Amino acid sequence: METLSPTITCPLDHGLAQVLPDIASLREWHPSDIAEALDRPGNPPLGIIRTLLQLGRPKALEAFEQLSIDTQQACLETGNTGTMLEFIENLEPDDRVDLLKRVADDLRERLMPLIAQAERNDIRRLWDYREGTAGAVMTTEYAFLPEDIPARAALESLRLQAPNKETIYYVYIIDAQRHLRGMVSLREIIMARPEASLGDIMEDQVIAVNHDMDVEQVAAMISKYDFLALPVVDHDNRLLGIITVDDVIDIMESESTEDFHRISAVAPFEEQYFRRALPRLFCDRFGWLAVLLVTSILSTTIMEVNAAILQQMVALAFFIPMVIGTCGNAGTQSATMVVRALALGEICPRDFPRVFRRELVMGLALGCALGLMACLRVFLQDQNVMLGAIVGTALLATLLAANLAGGLLPLALKAAHLDPALTAGPFIATLIDAVGISIYFLAAAWMIRLFGGA
Repeated sequence: METLSPTITCPLDHGLAQVLPDIASLREWHPSDIAEALDRPGNPPLGIIRTLLQLGRPKALEAFEQLSIDTQQACLETGNTGTMLEFIENLEPDDRVDLLKRVADDLRERLMPLIAQAERNDIRRLWDYREGTAGAVMTTEYAFLPEDIPARAALESLRLQAPNKETIYYVYIIDAQRHLRGMVSLREIIMARPEASLGDIMEDQVIAVNHDMDVEQVAAMISKYDFLALPVVDHDNRLLGIITVDDVIDIMESESTEDFHRISAVAPFEEQYFRRALPRLFCDRFGWLAVLLVTSILSTTIMEVNAAILQQMVALAFFIPMVIGTCGNAGTQSATMVVRALALGEICPRDFPRVFRRELVMGLALGCALGLMACLRVFLQDQNVMLGAIVGTALLATLLAANLAGGLLPLALKAAHLDPALTAGPFIATLIDAVGISIYFLAAAWMIRLFGGA
């Protein structure tokens, strides 16, 4: 078993939090399973490095690649620079850039001269792409060939390219200036006549994305067309790199995590739960909770302003939680569905009128149905027609307002280039609480004035 060039040797027990089998047994594991075992809170970076060094290549290199970027960073900042160099060079180009962006400047300056020239060129090309764009997540390790070579020669060339490419299933046809001319799959090359040129069998209508396209749109395109990879080009249609399906899975996981955080009124963070320091976790949660508290205070203020109505009909207070809770849930439903539709590309801000009409109809339908149920429930409990009418009418109006707010606010945020997920969850529920309680007392005041007291 060939090993990396270890500068440190020691037994497997390096103070790792998890008890691992001996090295011989560990070598039989899949690299992802090794990474999962090592990537646990409490495992010291030095212990992880020492364990990897004893595994030998390529198992150690593949396992390091599967570690979380937080653990990779900790290992890089703790380990010997020469020892870590081979791990870094083995990473995919986009992952390598992400890791180097996170380490201290002085460490990066020490590492860069040691990295091979080809990898340094890749780093420089990828470094300046804006985060969240196709260029920032693409890899430059793609298979390419000219269009004038026969299938037989293409297979020979691919055998030479394969060890250094992330995937060779899709082969991109380019000219001397690297303009994207077409695409052919490995299957098509194998099935073609040996003397057939790639220009004859390639697909010349290639779906590609620009380097500045948002990664969520890229993920949607790969999902829509069921591609294994998608070429990334510049504004002159020169091939820059590819985005593979495993990159898209990472993108979707990251975006989903961010949306879950925002929906739950938590500032998004990338670290694992146990790796997030408590003071930082406190700040992530406190900010939004403080905003929601202020919004809740608005609801209590509205109740104080309408204290006279409550004194006139005390029973109104008993049904406030029912009305506010129901409209908050309805607003969250609408917001969640619209946010999801935006994420999947099913709707866009231009669909504002259609969404308005749809949520208006839905709000009226839900309001009538649930308002009638509430009216009957109040009447059966209190034998008070006036109270039942107030609660039913208020529920109709608040559900209509909640549906419209939940459906339209995400579109407004999207149009303003903000994250629509901000409107889902506690935020929309708390906002609707304040609106709902205002409508509730307005309905009560109007009906009491129109038909008299209880």
